[in-house]
Amino acid sequence: MYTPDNYEIISEINSVTCVTAISLILGRKIASVDGPIYYVRGLLIIMYSLTLAFDLIACMLVSTNNGNYVSCMLGFFNCVILYTSAKIALYLYFVEKIYILHIPKVIRLRSPIYWIGYALLTPYIGLIVLMTLYRVTEVSNESPYHCTIGFTLPGSIPILCYDVLVTLSCAGIFIKCYAFPNIAQQTSHQASSLKIMAKRNIIGSTAACLTATINYAIMIAMDGRERGLVALSISTLDITIISCVIHWVTATTAELQYVQNVLNKGNLDKPMKLEIKQHQEVVVLTELTSNKF
Repeated sequence: MYTPDNYEIISEINSVTCVTAISLILGRKIASVDGPIYYVRGLLIIMYSLTLAFDLIACMLVSTNNGNYVSCMLGFFNCVILYTSAKIALYLYFVEKIYILHIPKVIRLRSPIYWIGYALLTPYIGLIVLMTLYRVTEVSNESPYHCTIGFTLPGSIPILCYDVLVTLSCAGIFIKCYAFPNIAQQTSHQASSLKIMAKRNIIGSTAACLTATINYAIMIAMDGRERGLVALSISTLDITIISCVIHWVTATTAELQYVQNVLNKGNLDKPMKLEIKQHQEVVVLTELTSNKF
């Protein structure tokens, strides 16, 4: 009778914990939707959904890695496609925040910030090709037939360097907006909200840089050959931590109010819809009835 080793037990616990955490975050984000889904909220929902999909697939694969080449191959492409897609959604979120922090006066597609951001993300197509070309997907011929996945140095070093470059660039822009705001940011009536937004996104981009660096550094240190369930567990923990940090970053009331104001193009006098709940109507009618006597 086969008995799972310590790595398999820890991987399963890690996967279940991460799936639970990201499910709660995604559920809270969807439950908070009241009205139209704006672009930035849509990006977050996409990112959390991709993270949940990655975590669920990883949770299933870590228990079927041994002696199963199909599971081994699926584990590799789960890391390459879903993990990278979630990171791209994260970077699009950072680009959107940079756009908002600069108090935009033009629509997104006319803003140079967006074109530069999209240009910086296009190399990920080539990086995915590199990771696929230099992939490692092997199943040991000896019991217990461990699966080994990863990508050798020509695939791992470029993705690590580029991830660090993008996240540090975003962090640098957020630091500049926080510590050295321009005149428009200083004189804005939402200046305090801008500083809170910039400060929190500094933490978010720094966390993304650290987790990606640790993830790929372990891959490089092991010469691109990690046991399948170890690689999946590290990537699961990586992307889930980022999602939790971004959820915290976007949870501040000041940031939500500022984003709403920007999306409304600064129109603070926009009429608000007033809804009277049923129990409130009962109270009012009771008071009116009592006043007659």
